[in-house]
Formats: sequence, C-alpha cells, structure tokens
Amino acid sequence: MNAPAYAHPQATHTVPLGGARVAYLLVRSRRRSIGLEVGASGLTIRAPLRVSVAQIESALQEKAQWVLDKLAASALRVQQTPQVDWGQGAQLPYLGGLLTLQLHPAAPRGCELLAVGEGRWVLHVPLPVDALPASVRGQVHAWWLRHARLLLTQRLQRFAPDLGVQWRSLRLTNARTRWGSAKHDGGIMLNWRLLHFRLPVLDYVVVHELSHLRVMDHSPRFWAVVASVCPDYTRLRAELRQQPIPEWDL
Repeated sequence: MNAPAYAHPQATHTVPLGGARVAYLLVRSRRRSIGLEVGASGLTIRAPLRVSVAQIESALQEKAQWVLDKLAASALRVQQTPQVDWGQGAQLPYLGGLLTLQLHPAAPRGCELLAVGEGRWVLHVPLPVDALPASVRGQVHAWWLRHARLLLTQRLQRFAPDLGVQWRSLRLTNARTRWGSAKHDGGIMLNWRLLHFRLPVLDYVVVHELSHLRVMDHSPRFWAVVASVCPDYTRLRAELRQQPIPEWDL
C-alpha cells in the first residue's frame, strides 16, 4: 500500500511525516512563533524570518499526528464538497438556507432575488432554461459578488463602531484557505463565499477582521476584543471550519 501524500498546490517544501509525505507552503513573516494551518489546500506553515527550515520541521514532527489528522479530515471534506449543477433548479446554500435558481429570459437584468419562505430564496436569472452551465455560473457569480459587497459592507458598518475602529476599504477574495484579512491602513479583505454561511457565522468573520485593526496578532488580548462583540465566537469559528460549501468551478 502506498503511503498517503498531501500536497499544497503552492508547496515550497516536502517532509516525511508519520508515514506520509506532506508538501507544505512555508510563509515567512515578522512573527514570533511558528504557526501551523491546515485548510482545503493543505498545510501552511507561518514562521519567523530567522527560524531555519530544520527548526520548523522539528516543530512539525512534534505535531505530526495532529497535522495528519487535520489533513485527513480536510481531504475528506473536499471529497464531500457538493458540486453545483449550473442549470434550472440548482440550489446553493445561502445565509443558512437554500437559494434556488430559476432561469427565464424575462427575468430582470442582473438577476432578482426573492424570499419565498423561512430560509428559502429564489434567484431569477435572465437566461433560457437550456442555457450553458458556464453562462449560468457567470450570471450567478456576477450577482453574488455584487450582493456580497453590499452585505459585507453593511456588516462592517454595523460592527466597526462597537469595536471603536475605522475601516477604509473592502476587497472581495476567493482565497481557498483564508476567510479574511486586515491591514494596518484599514483595508479589509473578505471571502465572497461567506454568504454560504448563516449570518452569525459571517458576522464572526467580520468582527474577527475588524478586531485586527486594534490588535494585529492572535494573542489573548485579540480574542478578548473579539469576545467583547461576539461572545460565542468559539462555536461560530468551529461551524465555519466544519460546514462544507459548494465548489463553484465547472
């Protein structure tokens, strides 16, 4: 039997780990400690500038079983990721409910969203029912990005005063391993896929990134800032990590 292998698509280093081969992405920064992150793309290690690769991989060996368990769980989630059939009646998770696509040429240009029940929406897409999947995806994706920018802007405006911070700009991202980031200058990046989650989960990510405008690390002080506005962040963070979301690629 072949040993299991896990490879980050942007891997910079490879190491044998507990009977497996793990290709990981190493990111250097001005941080104080080595951090391990396992996401859908694989293992990312964030390390201080002056720490050697040998020291990094020694620390990795100490966490070998934890890393392998996380990688196996992540690989299983990827296998279970729902695929979207981009056509009439396709469904997408949306704000904790379901959004169904209805295709008809007379729909308003740019699509129209209608609430049809508790946790249920219909998105009217101006295309014929036999439209090509790429056309359907393109129309829905354009609408989704516009709606994501509007909703995420509203949530940033909602929580920034509670945290006593000012954000300057919002950029939408499609990163596979990060839901958001913040810069010292007030720039915020948020993943447009957050609209697949319940609003409280989305709000946790917004609060998380806004909190970085006060504390740029993940120290206890940072988590205290998050908890001041989002006291159940631990549960919401777990939900963010565990819920599979659909693959948009054709």
